[in-house]
Amino acid sequence: MKISGRIIVALPMQGGTSKSGKEWSRQDYVIETKEQYPKKVTFSVMNDNIMNFGLAVGQDVDIEIDINASEWNGKWYNSISCWKATLLNPQQQPPAQPNYSAVPPKQQATPQPAQQQMFTEGQKDDLPF
Repeated sequence: MKISGRIIVALPMQGGTSKSGKEWSRQDYVIETKEQYPKKVTFSVMNDNIMNFGLAVGQDVDIEIDINASEWNGKWYNSISCWKATLLNPQQQPPAQPNYSAVPPKQQATPQPAQQQMFTEGQKDDLPF
């Protein structure tokens, strides 16, 4: 199956070791089609194809995918795997990809301004309830 569109999200790469001891890596992307009613589709790129395809956010691409379903604990799950990707505008330079590091950036706490007291004690409010 073939899908054309623009890469709008590149999720962090995942990896591990299979039961047989083979190393694997996977990166998921979200593509948005350019139809009257655009659709978003999440798909996976595996192992060496991650570097071979060189997909990045902002690129217009044609992807060829395989769709497969598998059952686990009585529930069914779909997997959409990309086996071929073609850039539609090869000269197009994608914007810089965000840095997905394992450690989130440290945030500085901003001091909150002191709240002013709305009434003083003994003052009567004039609300009807």
